[in-house]
Amino acid sequence: MDFSIIKYLAGPIIGAVIGYFTNLIAVKMLFYPRKEVRLFGRRLPFTPGAIPRGKSRLAKAVGTAVGETLLTRSDIESKLISDEVSGNVADAVMGKLSLPLKQEVMELASLSEESYEEKKGKAVDFISDTLVKSLSKLNFSDILVETGSAAVKEKVKGTMLEMFLSEDLIRSVIGPVGSEVQKALIAKGPDLFRPSVVEKIEEIEEDSGLGLLGKVDVGEEKTRGTIVRIYRNVASSGVDRLMATIDISGIVEKKIRDMKEEELEVLVLSVMKKELNAIVNLGALIGFVLGLVNLLLLSL
Repeated sequence: MDFSIIKYLAGPIIGAVIGYFTNLIAVKMLFYPRKEVRLFGRRLPFTPGAIPRGKSRLAKAVGTAVGETLLTRSDIESKLISDEVSGNVADAVMGKLSLPLKQEVMELASLSEESYEEKKGKAVDFISDTLVKSLSKLNFSDILVETGSAAVKEKVKGTMLEMFLSEDLIRSVIGPVGSEVQKALIAKGPDLFRPSVVEKIEEIEEDSGLGLLGKVDVGEEKTRGTIVRIYRNVASSGVDRLMATIDISGIVEKKIRDMKEEELEVLVLSVMKKELNAIVNLGALIGFVLGLVNLLLLSL
Protein backbone atom coordinates (compact mmCIF):
# COMPACT_ATOMS: atom_id res chain seq x y z
CA MET A 1 0.00 0.00 0.00
CA ASP A 2 1.31 3.42 -0.95
CA PHE A 3 1.06 5.32 2.33
CA SER A 4 2.39 8.44 0.67
CA ILE A 5 -0.91 8.87 -1.20
CA ILE A 6 -2.84 8.44 2.02
CA LYS A 7 -0.53 10.98 3.63
CA TYR A 8 -1.30 13.54 0.96
CA LEU A 9 -5.06 12.88 0.84
CA ALA A 10 -5.55 12.68 4.60
CA GLY A 11 -5.46 16.45 5.11
CA PRO A 12 -8.01 17.39 2.42
CA ILE A 13 -10.30 14.47 3.37
CA ILE A 14 -10.19 15.32 7.07
CA GLY A 15 -10.82 18.98 6.18
CA ALA A 16 -13.82 17.97 4.05
CA VAL A 17 -15.24 15.81 6.84
CA ILE A 18 -14.74 18.54 9.43
CA GLY A 19 -16.28 21.19 7.13
CA TYR A 20 -19.22 18.94 6.32
CA PHE A 21 -20.09 18.08 9.92
CA THR A 22 -19.39 21.61 11.16
CA ASN A 23 -21.93 23.06 8.77
CA LEU A 24 -24.34 20.18 9.37
CA ILE A 25 -24.24 20.87 13.09
CA ALA A 26 -24.71 24.59 12.44
CA VAL A 27 -27.78 23.87 10.30
CA LYS A 28 -29.21 21.48 12.86
CA MET A 29 -28.66 24.07 15.57
CA LEU A 30 -31.11 26.30 13.75
CA PHE A 31 -33.86 23.96 14.98
CA TYR A 32 -32.31 22.01 17.88
CA PRO A 33 -32.51 21.76 20.76
CA ARG A 34 -36.20 22.58 20.90
CA LYS A 35 -36.00 23.76 24.51
CA GLU A 36 -33.26 25.41 26.51
CA VAL A 37 -30.82 23.12 28.26
CA ARG A 38 -29.67 23.98 31.81
CA LEU A 39 -26.60 22.71 33.64
CA PHE A 40 -26.18 23.50 37.32
CA GLY A 41 -29.03 25.96 37.03
CA ARG A 42 -27.45 27.91 34.17
CA ARG A 43 -28.69 27.89 30.58
CA LEU A 44 -26.19 26.45 28.16
CA PRO A 45 -25.25 28.73 25.27
CA PHE A 46 -27.04 28.25 21.95
CA THR A 47 -30.01 26.57 23.60
CA PRO A 48 -32.69 26.46 22.44
CA GLY A 49 -31.87 26.52 18.73
CA ALA A 50 -31.80 29.77 16.77
CA ILE A 51 -35.29 29.45 15.26
CA PRO A 52 -37.13 28.22 18.41
CA ARG A 53 -35.38 30.95 20.43
CA GLY A 54 -36.19 33.68 17.93
CA LYS A 55 -39.67 32.45 16.91
CA SER A 56 -41.37 35.59 18.26
CA ARG A 57 -39.04 37.89 16.33
CA LEU A 58 -39.38 35.72 13.25
CA ALA A 59 -43.18 35.78 13.51
CA LYS A 60 -43.25 39.56 13.82
CA ALA A 61 -40.77 40.07 10.97
CA VAL A 62 -42.62 37.73 8.60
CA GLY A 63 -46.00 39.22 9.55
CA THR A 64 -44.74 42.75 8.92
CA ALA A 65 -43.16 41.73 5.61
CA VAL A 66 -46.32 40.03 4.38
CA GLY A 67 -48.74 42.72 5.57
CA GLU A 68 -46.76 45.79 4.57
CA THR A 69 -44.70 44.66 1.58
CA LEU A 70 -45.83 41.37 0.06
CA LEU A 71 -49.60 41.76 0.35
CA THR A 72 -50.59 45.43 0.12
CA ARG A 73 -53.93 47.09 -0.48
CA SER A 74 -53.14 47.65 -4.15
CA ASP A 75 -52.13 43.99 -4.54
CA ILE A 76 -55.45 42.80 -3.13
CA GLU A 77 -57.47 45.30 -5.17
CA SER A 78 -55.71 44.51 -8.44
CA LYS A 79 -56.31 40.80 -7.89
CA LEU A 80 -59.96 41.23 -6.93
CA ILE A 81 -60.78 43.35 -9.99
CA SER A 82 -58.59 41.42 -12.43
CA ASP A 83 -60.14 40.05 -15.60
CA GLU A 84 -59.73 36.50 -14.30
CA VAL A 85 -61.55 37.03 -10.99
CA SER A 86 -64.17 39.35 -12.53
CA GLY A 87 -64.80 36.79 -15.26
CA ASN A 88 -65.19 33.98 -12.74
CA VAL A 89 -67.69 36.05 -10.72
CA ALA A 90 -69.64 36.91 -13.87
CA ASP A 91 -69.67 33.25 -14.95
CA ALA A 92 -71.00 32.20 -11.54
CA VAL A 93 -73.76 34.83 -11.54
CA MET A 94 -74.70 34.14 -15.16
CA GLY A 95 -74.89 30.45 -14.31
CA LYS A 96 -77.35 31.18 -11.52
CA LEU A 97 -79.39 33.52 -13.73
CA SER A 98 -79.71 30.81 -16.37
CA LEU A 99 -81.50 28.47 -13.94
CA PRO A 100 -85.31 28.34 -13.75
CA LEU A 101 -86.53 31.07 -11.40
CA LYS A 102 -88.08 28.53 -9.07
CA GLN A 103 -84.71 26.83 -8.61
CA GLU A 104 -82.93 30.18 -8.25
CA VAL A 105 -85.30 31.29 -5.49
CA MET A 106 -85.09 27.94 -3.67
CA GLU A 107 -81.28 27.99 -3.71
CA LEU A 108 -81.00 31.69 -2.83
CA ALA A 109 -83.40 31.42 0.11
CA SER A 110 -82.37 27.85 1.05
CA LEU A 111 -85.95 26.64 0.76
CA SER A 112 -87.20 23.09 0.55
CA GLU A 113 -89.88 22.18 -1.98
CA GLU A 114 -92.50 22.19 0.77
CA SER A 115 -91.43 25.60 2.13
CA TYR A 116 -91.34 27.06 -1.36
CA GLU A 117 -94.87 25.90 -2.16
CA GLU A 118 -96.10 27.28 1.15
CA LYS A 119 -94.60 30.71 0.44
CA LYS A 120 -95.86 30.55 -3.13
CA GLY A 121 -99.40 29.98 -1.84
CA LYS A 122 -99.08 33.01 0.43
CA ALA A 123 -97.85 35.08 -2.51
CA VAL A 124 -100.83 33.99 -4.61
CA ASP A 125 -103.23 34.96 -1.81
CA PHE A 126 -101.51 38.33 -1.37
CA ILE A 127 -101.65 39.15 -5.09
CA SER A 128 -105.28 38.06 -5.37
CA ASP A 129 -106.29 40.09 -2.32
CA THR A 130 -104.38 43.12 -3.61
CA LEU A 131 -106.21 42.95 -6.93
CA VAL A 132 -109.57 42.77 -5.14
CA LYS A 133 -108.69 45.73 -2.89
CA SER A 134 -107.65 47.76 -5.93
CA LEU A 135 -110.92 46.94 -7.72
CA SER A 136 -112.94 47.77 -4.61
CA LYS A 137 -111.68 51.34 -4.81
CA LEU A 138 -113.20 51.77 -8.25
CA ASN A 139 -116.80 53.01 -8.69
CA PHE A 140 -118.25 50.42 -11.07
CA SER A 141 -121.62 52.16 -11.17
CA ASP A 142 -120.16 55.34 -12.65
CA ILE A 143 -117.88 53.40 -15.00
CA LEU A 144 -120.71 51.24 -16.35
CA VAL A 145 -123.12 54.17 -16.59
CA GLU A 146 -120.57 56.18 -18.54
CA THR A 147 -119.45 53.44 -20.90
CA GLY A 148 -122.74 51.47 -20.93
CA SER A 149 -124.96 54.44 -21.71
CA ALA A 150 -122.85 55.35 -24.71
CA ALA A 151 -122.90 51.75 -25.91
CA VAL A 152 -126.69 51.43 -25.53
CA LYS A 153 -127.31 54.72 -27.34
CA GLU A 154 -125.08 53.60 -30.15
CA LYS A 155 -126.95 50.31 -30.46
CA VAL A 156 -130.45 51.82 -30.55
CA LYS A 157 -129.50 54.78 -32.65
CA GLY A 158 -131.93 55.20 -35.54
CA THR A 159 -134.47 52.77 -34.10
CA MET A 160 -137.83 53.19 -32.37
CA LEU A 161 -136.20 52.39 -29.02
CA GLU A 162 -134.12 55.56 -29.22
CA MET A 163 -137.28 57.58 -28.48
CA PHE A 164 -138.09 55.58 -25.34
CA LEU A 165 -134.60 55.11 -23.81
CA SER A 166 -133.75 58.37 -22.16
CA GLU A 167 -130.43 59.11 -20.45
CA ASP A 168 -132.02 58.86 -17.01
CA LEU A 169 -133.67 55.55 -17.84
CA ILE A 170 -130.43 54.02 -19.02
CA ARG A 171 -128.60 55.24 -15.95
CA SER A 172 -131.31 53.91 -13.63
CA VAL A 173 -130.93 50.45 -15.18
CA ILE A 174 -127.16 50.24 -15.58
CA GLY A 175 -126.23 51.91 -12.28
CA PRO A 176 -127.51 49.12 -10.00
CA VAL A 177 -125.91 46.54 -12.28
CA GLY A 178 -122.53 48.19 -11.71
CA SER A 179 -123.04 48.12 -7.97
CA GLU A 180 -123.92 44.42 -8.01
CA VAL A 181 -120.92 43.61 -10.20
CA GLN A 182 -118.62 45.43 -7.78
CA LYS A 183 -120.12 43.56 -4.80
CA ALA A 184 -119.67 40.24 -6.59
CA LEU A 185 -116.03 41.00 -7.39
CA ILE A 186 -115.30 41.93 -3.80
CA ALA A 187 -117.01 38.82 -2.47
CA LYS A 188 -115.72 36.30 -5.01
CA GLY A 189 -112.69 38.15 -6.34
CA PRO A 190 -109.96 36.06 -4.66
CA ASP A 191 -111.45 32.83 -6.00
CA LEU A 192 -111.90 34.40 -9.44
CA PHE A 193 -108.37 35.77 -9.68
CA ARG A 194 -106.50 32.95 -7.98
CA PRO A 195 -106.37 30.50 -10.96
CA SER A 196 -105.03 33.22 -13.27
CA VAL A 197 -102.43 34.32 -10.70
CA VAL A 198 -101.28 30.72 -10.15
CA GLU A 199 -101.03 30.15 -13.91
CA LYS A 200 -98.94 33.30 -14.38
CA ILE A 201 -96.59 32.50 -11.49
CA GLU A 202 -96.06 28.95 -12.79
CA GLU A 203 -95.26 30.40 -16.19
CA ILE A 204 -92.66 32.72 -14.65
CA GLU A 205 -91.23 29.87 -12.55
CA GLU A 206 -90.21 27.98 -15.68
CA ASP A 207 -88.44 31.02 -17.09
CA SER A 208 -84.96 32.14 -16.00
CA GLY A 209 -83.57 35.45 -14.88
CA LEU A 210 -81.80 35.80 -18.23
CA GLY A 211 -85.06 34.95 -19.99
CA LEU A 212 -86.95 37.69 -18.16
CA LEU A 213 -84.16 40.20 -18.89
CA GLY A 214 -84.32 39.23 -22.55
CA LYS A 215 -88.01 40.09 -22.62
CA VAL A 216 -87.12 43.69 -21.75
CA ASP A 217 -84.39 43.77 -24.41
CA VAL A 218 -81.48 43.21 -22.02
CA GLY A 219 -79.21 40.64 -23.69
CA GLU A 220 -76.71 38.28 -22.06
CA GLU A 221 -73.70 40.34 -23.15
CA LYS A 222 -75.10 43.50 -21.58
CA THR A 223 -76.08 41.58 -18.44
CA ARG A 224 -72.59 40.14 -18.11
CA GLY A 225 -71.00 43.57 -18.58
CA THR A 226 -73.26 45.03 -15.90
CA ILE A 227 -72.36 42.23 -13.48
CA VAL A 228 -68.63 42.80 -14.04
CA ARG A 229 -68.99 46.56 -13.60
CA ILE A 230 -71.01 46.27 -10.39
CA TYR A 231 -68.65 43.65 -8.97
CA ARG A 232 -65.56 45.76 -9.67
CA ASN A 233 -67.14 48.85 -8.11
CA VAL A 234 -68.12 46.90 -5.00
CA ALA A 235 -64.71 45.19 -4.79
CA SER A 236 -62.80 48.46 -5.14
CA SER A 237 -64.90 50.28 -2.56
CA GLY A 238 -64.75 47.33 -0.20
CA VAL A 239 -60.95 46.89 -0.16
CA ASP A 240 -60.43 49.65 2.42
CA ARG A 241 -63.05 48.14 4.73
CA LEU A 242 -61.50 44.72 4.17
CA MET A 243 -58.00 45.96 5.04
CA ALA A 244 -59.36 47.77 8.11
CA THR A 245 -61.13 44.61 9.26
CA ILE A 246 -58.44 42.04 8.49
CA ASP A 247 -55.03 42.59 10.09
CA ILE A 248 -52.90 40.55 7.69
CA SER A 249 -49.66 41.22 9.59
CA GLY A 250 -51.28 40.20 12.87
CA ILE A 251 -52.80 37.05 11.38
CA VAL A 252 -49.49 35.87 9.92
CA GLU A 253 -47.60 36.73 13.13
CA LYS A 254 -50.08 34.85 15.33
CA LYS A 255 -50.06 31.89 12.95
CA ILE A 256 -46.28 31.55 13.22
CA ARG A 257 -46.29 32.13 16.99
CA ASP A 258 -48.86 29.36 17.45
CA MET A 259 -46.95 26.88 15.31
CA LYS A 260 -45.14 24.07 17.05
CA GLU A 261 -41.37 23.93 16.60
CA GLU A 262 -41.74 20.76 14.54
CA GLU A 263 -44.22 22.47 12.20
CA LEU A 264 -41.95 25.50 11.88
CA GLU A 265 -39.04 23.25 10.95
CA VAL A 266 -41.11 21.53 8.28
CA LEU A 267 -42.16 24.94 6.94
CA VAL A 268 -38.59 26.27 6.74
CA LEU A 269 -37.24 23.06 5.20
CA SER A 270 -40.03 23.00 2.62
CA VAL A 271 -38.70 26.35 1.39
CA MET A 272 -34.94 26.12 2.01
CA LYS A 273 -34.02 22.42 2.19
CA LYS A 274 -31.94 22.55 -1.01
CA GLU A 275 -30.16 25.71 0.12
CA LEU A 276 -29.38 24.30 3.57
CA ASN A 277 -28.07 21.07 2.03
CA ALA A 278 -25.95 23.19 -0.30
CA ILE A 279 -24.46 24.97 2.73
CA VAL A 280 -23.57 21.63 4.32
CA ASN A 281 -21.96 20.39 1.10
CA LEU A 282 -20.18 23.71 0.68
CA GLY A 283 -18.63 23.18 4.11
CA ALA A 284 -17.19 19.88 2.89
CA LEU A 285 -15.87 21.51 -0.27
CA ILE A 286 -14.27 24.40 1.61
CA GLY A 287 -12.71 21.96 4.10
CA PHE A 288 -11.32 19.89 1.25
CA VAL A 289 -9.90 22.98 -0.51
CA LEU A 290 -8.35 24.28 2.73
CA GLY A 291 -6.77 20.87 3.26
CA LEU A 292 -5.24 21.04 -0.23
CA VAL A 293 -3.99 24.58 0.39
CA ASN A 294 -2.45 23.50 3.69
CA LEU A 295 -0.83 20.54 1.94
CA LEU A 296 0.68 22.79 -0.73
CA LEU A 297 1.98 25.23 1.88
CA LEU A 298 3.65 22.42 3.79
CA SER A 299 5.26 21.07 0.64
CA LEU A 300 6.89 24.42 -0.19
